[in-house]
Amino acid sequence: MTSRRVKWLRRSAFAVAALTAGSYAAVCSVPFPEADLARLPAAVVLADRTGEPLRLKLAAGGYDCRPGYAPDPAHWIGKAIVAAEDQRFWRHPGVDVLALARAVADNVALGRRVSGASTISTQVIRLAQPRQRTLGTKCIEAFRALQLERRYDKQTILGMYLDRAPFGGNLVGIEAAARHYFAKRPADLSLAEAALLAGLPQSPSRLRPDRHLARARQRQAYVLERMEACGMITADERAAAQAQPLAFQRAPRPFAAPHFCEMVGVPARTADGAPLRTTLDLRQQRLAEDVLARHLQRSPINSGAIVLLEVRTGAVRALVGSPDYFARETAGQVNGATARRAAGSTLKPFAYALALDRGFITPGMMIPDIPTRYRDLDPRNFSPEYRGLVSVRDALMLSLNLPAIEVEKRVGQERFWSTLRALGLGTIDQPAAHYGLGLVLGNTEVRLLDLANAYACLARGGVWFPPRLLENSRPPAGRELFSPEACWLVAEMLSGEERTMDIAGHAADVRLPPMAWKTGTSAGLRDAWTVAWNPDYVIGVWLGNADGSPADELVGRLSATPIAWEVFRQLYPDNNGPWYARPPGIIERNVCAVSGCVPGANCPHAVQDWAIAKVTRHEPCPVHRQGPAETWPVAVASFLARRTAPAADESAAALRIRSPARGSTYRWLPDLTVDAQRLALDAASDRAGETLHWFVNDQPIGRSRAGEPLFWPLTPGTHTIVCSTARGLSDRIQIAVETQ
Repeated sequence: MTSRRVKWLRRSAFAVAALTAGSYAAVCSVPFPEADLARLPAAVVLADRTGEPLRLKLAAGGYDCRPGYAPDPAHWIGKAIVAAEDQRFWRHPGVDVLALARAVADNVALGRRVSGASTISTQVIRLAQPRQRTLGTKCIEAFRALQLERRYDKQTILGMYLDRAPFGGNLVGIEAAARHYFAKRPADLSLAEAALLAGLPQSPSRLRPDRHLARARQRQAYVLERMEACGMITADERAAAQAQPLAFQRAPRPFAAPHFCEMVGVPARTADGAPLRTTLDLRQQRLAEDVLARHLQRSPINSGAIVLLEVRTGAVRALVGSPDYFARETAGQVNGATARRAAGSTLKPFAYALALDRGFITPGMMIPDIPTRYRDLDPRNFSPEYRGLVSVRDALMLSLNLPAIEVEKRVGQERFWSTLRALGLGTIDQPAAHYGLGLVLGNTEVRLLDLANAYACLARGGVWFPPRLLENSRPPAGRELFSPEACWLVAEMLSGEERTMDIAGHAADVRLPPMAWKTGTSAGLRDAWTVAWNPDYVIGVWLGNADGSPADELVGRLSATPIAWEVFRQLYPDNNGPWYARPPGIIERNVCAVSGCVPGANCPHAVQDWAIAKVTRHEPCPVHRQGPAETWPVAVASFLARRTAPAADESAAALRIRSPARGSTYRWLPDLTVDAQRLALDAASDRAGETLHWFVNDQPIGRSRAGEPLFWPLTPGTHTIVCSTARGLSDRIQIAVETQ
């Protein structure tokens, strides 16, 4: 080899090395257009917590572009795109030198452009920075592709391409294309469907399958051939995919959970073009919609709403504002979950929780249930009878009005008002004096969403924070409004088999997942409520008529409670749900069986009751201070004396049926089992623990001990109930059980 030849080779090698070094330095040092790469003609997608679209707002220019698809090696679409567009994508650094050499040779040989050497990386640059198609443009795109590959991994670059590629019409990106043509997510595309879509970006208008199916199928066959050649599929898979008939299912633009989406609002754009993920769970949303619609189909009530909240996070997992959004005659577009409606008895548990936390009451303590008039209030119970004395537990379970007012008086009406405000019930917007003692009875309006979130405070042990609508938002720092002990006691009083009667006057013991619930009925039978909860969820139900008209069926227990129960059953189909552990501050203590207070020396019989350590007051029993005979406050004693039959004798004084009340009327529901409608029979005796014998219509039904209930299944008709003892003492009452 001559010295001149050697010098030329050295100079050439040096030039190549210098060019390579210079190119590498340029790739490393020249600024990369990150801002252009971040821009997309992105539609705004409001999605549920899993990314399932709820609502769509097209981008400027009318583009349907839904970025955010993350390629997965298991998805067919990624493999098909690589086979169709860039077979050496996983190996080259952004520029395919082999493809470039082949393209140059082909084009020179034929004297015209017959093939290109674009890679997926260069196409990402082209789509992000459109330029006139020239040789200089190709050099720029190649340079930028090298930079792109230094900054991002291959999976990310593939995702960038699939977010930007055109698929015909106004469709940009694989997410919009898969949903438009096949009503599927990209991850769910079959091999045949993926191969068809992978062929479209080459010529989106000419290959649109909804207009030019034969051309699209021809291109699909090419993509499948390349996939087999690349070893991505077998010959059998290729043949099966080509033979598969394609069912085009153009999906309508998403319009799910309309009331919820209107609450959230669809912004003009999002920062990164990704779907705006809300807290809604579309599966649970559809469950709630189905339950509400089915129950109202067989009811004269024409409107209702359901809210499902996740206790731990405050996330709204379902929100149904009406049974039919498009029903004009029933104002379906009015959001019943945020409409102001009369509260009924739904606020009572918060008064009881306050009283428990102040140490004023315990579940077994007896409080008066007697007719009482106030200066501006003449309250009545939902059912006409008064019980004279009733335990705190029964007063809350039965939603009795007079005991609730007594509890509100003990905690203070101003304190109760301020607590409701702190619970987020913003519709209570007048001063406390405006409502008076009637506030605990629901003489105000609330919104179902606010009410459900207030109950979520009880469900999470007394900590309140606002409900969340966006999945990526964090729950704010909460405010402790009640103790975990008070919340546990309220839940225990409003749950379980011991909850024997409710506002309708019959037992509520049915096969259900563990839960607590409270019903409410507004004055005039215009609104029916139920809020149910456990450690996982709060379910709020409101029913009413769109025009505000009353209906006999608008009683919380009769109409709203079955809806809440069914939603809970479907959330826990095996009826096994979580329940609360007893807080360490809860203690057991002996109390007088008659008064529910700490027993004194004269109290004839003691029973167990819950209390809050270092909080509950240990006041001695006021009923037996002067001896074993009961001494009640004058108003209570007077009512009890009036209620006792004139012919009462010594035996009636020594043995008295306390529950049910004399002359009571109950309602029997044919849609519940006999075991689900049981009445508690209870009597007081002057001998602690005495065995009591019970008879209904002269037929023996069982035995109990004084102070302990016996449960009897309700049957329609008029019944005489007798309680007797071995000493020959007896008491007799009559009740009526009506049918619907």
